[in-house]
Amino acid sequence: MSQRRIHMHAIAATAALLLICLVALSRSTPVRADNSHHDADDHKNPVVQNATQKVLMGEQVFRFDTFGDEAFWGDTLKLHQAIEGAKLGGVGPGVSPKTALSVGLKVDIDSLPRNLVEQIEKGRVNLDDPSVTLLLLKLNAVVGLTGVFNSSGTLKSVGIQCALCHSTVDNSFTTGIGHRLDGWANQDLNVGGRLSRTQFQYTLQDANLDELNEWAPRFFETLKGLPQLQVQTQLVADDLA
Repeated sequence: MSQRRIHMHAIAATAALLLICLVALSRSTPVRADNSHHDADDHKNPVVQNATQKVLMGEQVFRFDTFGDEAFWGDTLKLHQAIEGAKLGGVGPGVSPKTALSVGLKVDIDSLPRNLVEQIEKGRVNLDDPSVTLLLLKLNAVVGLTGVFNSSGTLKSVGIQCALCHSTVDNSFTTGIGHRLDGWANQDLNVGGRLSRTQFQYTLQDANLDELNEWAPRFFETLKGLPQLQVQTQLVADDLA
């Protein structure tokens, strides 16, 4: 084959290759534009918007909705009084952050102001003080536990959410304190240790829920009036102290 013919073949091959590259580039550009167009449409799509909204609403319910159970944990078991302690208007020594962490409760560090985190890091926050626990409750920082406060700032009641058992933290700050991990089981939760700090413990059963709701408060008021139980409650408080 002559040199001239080889040269012509090389030119033709190069031209063909350039043409293929140009075609490929011209086709790829609209694809990217179409993708961005679809992404923009997704933000305007009412189905996508509704699904996103429902997920966010579900997250809030999972994290913060007590479904009214403070009527049991607070009004009946008086758990909030045990958390406060006698010095703050409750009973017993109260529940400090250190005690709360020891029974498996978790603290969401993202709910804490940065200055408070810095104070904890520097050891300037007394984690043996129940008043600090009340502060954490006011900040909605205790995972799965919500405090209901009076206008005076005292603890009125407490409620429990799904997240108490079905969320934990990554311990990124220290054991029991970190970023939320929703949907991860809290395998450190010591339910008995937490309930042992309630003022009274008893179980009522009835096939009729209306009757149970009617008699439970009466039963509780009767128990409060028994001097034997009042003495026992004080003995338990002294032991915890």
